[in-house]
Amino acid sequence: MSLPQNFHTPSQNHNYLPAVLKENKSGWLIEYYVEHPEKKRLVRKQIRLKRLISRYSTLREARLHISKIITSINIRLSGGWNPFFENEDARFYEKLNVVADLFLKERTKELRENTMRSYRSFINILLSYVNQENPHLICSLFNHSLAIRYMDYIYNDRNVSATTYNNHLKMGIAFFNWCKEKNYSKENPFERIKKKTKVQKKRIIIPKNVRQQITDYLIKTDNIEFLVICKLVYNSLIRPKEILLIKIEHINLKEKYIVIPGENAKNHKTRYCAINDDIINDIQNLNLRKYPKGYYLFGSYLRPSAKPAHVKRAGKEWTKLRKALNLPTEMQLYSLRDTGIFDMLKAGIDDLSVMQHADHSSLDITSIYANHHDPNLIKTISTRAPKF
Repeated sequence: MSLPQNFHTPSQNHNYLPAVLKENKSGWLIEYYVEHPEKKRLVRKQIRLKRLISRYSTLREARLHISKIITSINIRLSGGWNPFFENEDARFYEKLNVVADLFLKERTKELRENTMRSYRSFINILLSYVNQENPHLICSLFNHSLAIRYMDYIYNDRNVSATTYNNHLKMGIAFFNWCKEKNYSKENPFERIKKKTKVQKKRIIIPKNVRQQITDYLIKTDNIEFLVICKLVYNSLIRPKEILLIKIEHINLKEKYIVIPGENAKNHKTRYCAINDDIINDIQNLNLRKYPKGYYLFGSYLRPSAKPAHVKRAGKEWTKLRKALNLPTEMQLYSLRDTGIFDMLKAGIDDLSVMQHADHSSLDITSIYANHHDPNLIKTISTRAPKF
């Protein structure tokens, strides 16, 4: 098929060539070019006129009718009409990268920055993978087979853990659920893919003597701010990421609590976390009165600031501490929260209170923490268990 001399690659605002009358020896026809939504190039469309012409007694009358048809087609083309879209929603032919941008823009209004950071990372990896094969892939053509190959790439080529694999799968399902809802896709290609079996979390209880080592080290190195963070994780059961988003105005020393707003909480629910007298004393020593109440408690130097510390700052401080004290890698900052829950249950605090304090969704989750290895278990059982 030879293209007309004035053929050109369609631009964003010009994706057709207008209809014209062709008076060929084989018969008259109306011819125009329009962009094919999947091939992304101009494709010729023809309307043969033999039957229409036969209805008129003169060619002049036929020309007048044909002229009106051509004018009508060109008006519709200039208004964005595309015959390939007549039986489908035009959104089914939108490119994946365009849809991904729209998804991120909409979700930014609804989700926390930490969550959005994960989604942006997922989208970047997904598009990078797709662009290697087909940078112009239509969103609705991303099928189950392609999703399987992508997840194989994530697990094998990128060599991620089962947890990271499952997180990618979860975000893929969420992204394409949104695509289905918005009519960019007819199916969710990720939803029939099975999760990987998770390996048990590699975190261990941090006993009292080690916590004392941590306290002594942080006092010696004049890092009271990080000591407060450790105590908030252990005593108040506040997650490290949530701690870095605490503002001075969230702290109520008189009523002995810190409020975690829903937009900052892992479970998206506002909660009030108890703080004991020890933590209250430490916070008072931070001299917060000289800072605006809208300041974050921990900024870039773990001092009050208009901007919060980077989300990974607490983790880096813990790694430095762990190496200095030669602690095992299984002792993570989050282990303090596990230990706090474990110790509260062992101290006789009822399960429901611990569940609420830990911001767990059910008692089943809270009970998991009771199964951590207790180094004093043998001694406790041998001395306190009833005899036969």
